[in-house]
Amino acid sequence: MDEFDSIGKVRDYSQDHGEMKRVVNTILQLFDYLPQDSIVIAATNQMQMIDEALLRRFDLKINLGLPTKTQIQELVEKTLAKSPFQFKTKKELTEIVNLSDGLSFYLIQKAIITSIKRSLFELNDSKQQKLYINTTILKNLLQKEKV
Repeated sequence: MDEFDSIGKVRDYSQDHGEMKRVVNTILQLFDYLPQDSIVIAATNQMQMIDEALLRRFDLKINLGLPTKTQIQELVEKTLAKSPFQFKTKKELTEIVNLSDGLSFYLIQKAIITSIKRSLFELNDSKQQKLYINTTILKNLLQKEKV
């Protein structure tokens, strides 16, 4: 279940109108009736919003933190590995890695893919040997994600 916080909110949440309390209570009851060999996987970016009683039902909690600069560089390289697009210089790659620091894997990869799509519109000659990512576009996308 992705975005688990949307259905497993803390029951004393100040904006709750009663319906969420009933939803959480129902989920708690359903979890209690699951067979012992069941596996439930839930994901959230808002762990503090999930009801404690629900959190206790999970045997294992894994925190997937933000990527390091080394991991960001690996992500960029793997994202571009099968793509004809590349950076013009290593300096551009370094700038992108530094600008991406503090963003999630998903947001970084989404920005790269979007910038590739937008860079396609700027191609003048479809017979070009090398295709370059417009780093201005990519930098703008990354900066918007940081806001």
